[in-house]
Amino acid sequence: MSFGEHLEELRTRLWRALIVPLPLAILFFFLAPSIRELLIAPLFAALRANGQTVQVQALSPAETITTDMKLAIIAALSLSAPWLLYQLWKFISPGLYEHERRYVHFLTPLSTVMTACGIALFYWVLLPFTLLFLVSFGAARARTVPVPPAAVAADGTPIESAPQPLPFTFPVLDEDPAEPQPGQAWLSSKDQVLRIAVPLQTAAPNAVIELAEDASKLLAGDAGPTTPQLSILEVPLTVLGGISQVYRLSEYISFTLLLLAGSVIAFQMPIAVLLLGWVGIVNPRFLREKRRWAVFIMAIIAAIVTPPDVTSMLLLLIPLWLLYEFGIILLVFVPANRVAQGRVFSLRKTPREPDESDGGWGGSSR
Repeated sequence: MSFGEHLEELRTRLWRALIVPLPLAILFFFLAPSIRELLIAPLFAALRANGQTVQVQALSPAETITTDMKLAIIAALSLSAPWLLYQLWKFISPGLYEHERRYVHFLTPLSTVMTACGIALFYWVLLPFTLLFLVSFGAARARTVPVPPAAVAADGTPIESAPQPLPFTFPVLDEDPAEPQPGQAWLSSKDQVLRIAVPLQTAAPNAVIELAEDASKLLAGDAGPTTPQLSILEVPLTVLGGISQVYRLSEYISFTLLLLAGSVIAFQMPIAVLLLGWVGIVNPRFLREKRRWAVFIMAIIAAIVTPPDVTSMLLLLIPLWLLYEFGIILLVFVPANRVAQGRVFSLRKTPREPDESDGGWGGSSR
């Protein structure tokens, strides 16, 4: 195949590769608010646990929509990654031998599984614990006062006393009232906010919005009079003193995506170990002998990329260590010659496979 034909094939594959991500990006743009809420949920849990304002801020008019566009593009590229890799594979596969193709057939599913494991560890373990530490680092302890004990008689029965006049107070509720009244206010002990029910304004602030609302009602077939509605307004509350921790939406999303990328890359360690063993740079015996140095290096990396506490460092160090050991196991049971011969899941041994006592596969002992 000439250079011009290769260039034309590359152009064709690039156009075909864009067929899937572009529609997915448009679809995910409408689903981006749900993805955003999913990423913000661990932050809200950490803020609520430390008595902070359960809220994020958007400091520019376009910040929310640009964040949603970023999430939509990243989600579309992530979901369409198999299709993109397939197009890349169709472009390079004609120049590979049959045994070289078997390597890709084995590594691609393995990389997909490890990526899914990295995402699961990130969302359910690494992100919640990291946020709990970072939020609590600057949070102040709430000032507490004892509850006045009830008056009791000598036999232990409560003494009825005249109710004492109290200053203006709000009721503290675990759940919002089912049918709040206009002007009713209450404190939510669950969300740590002050909520007030006020009548919903029926007058539009300008003619354009009023025209749009009228058109929406006509299209919905609901142009008649409606029941008056209440709008629930809320004021976030926080503990006295300390640092008010209200985070910017775009910066928090960038932080979570960076942490997610680090988790996914870390879970590719077994594949990196496998490739190094296949090309003969390392072997199982060498990796076992240098385990202490490997754990020491991984501990340094975990201490650098995590908050300065032992818990967060161990949350990253332990998975890295397990991934290192998993890479050794893969290198023992999946040597390069088995993959090349298409016998990955075969237990039958051939004379071509050397014994591990001779240094393992892929090189001599060091």
